[in-house]
Amino acid sequence: MKNRNKTGVVVALIYCFVLYAIFIDAPPGEAPVNPPWAPAMIPLGAVIITSLFDYVIKFDFFEKKKK
Repeated sequence: MKNRNKTGVVVALIYCFVLYAIFIDAPPGEAPVNPPWAPAMIPLGAVIITSLFDYVIKFDFFEKKKK
């Protein structure tokens, strides 16, 4: 398995949970009204976030400094 950036994975998981909470939020007694493409934003956003942290930002908060 490739060395994944742990910070990117954690941020992507937080993004998924927050976006899911936003999508299921609706007034009591009513169904949530979302466009048909909205559920695709969860995995697409997670892939983009992990890719950004793996290839562009390259900052890993959880990685120990090697001396």
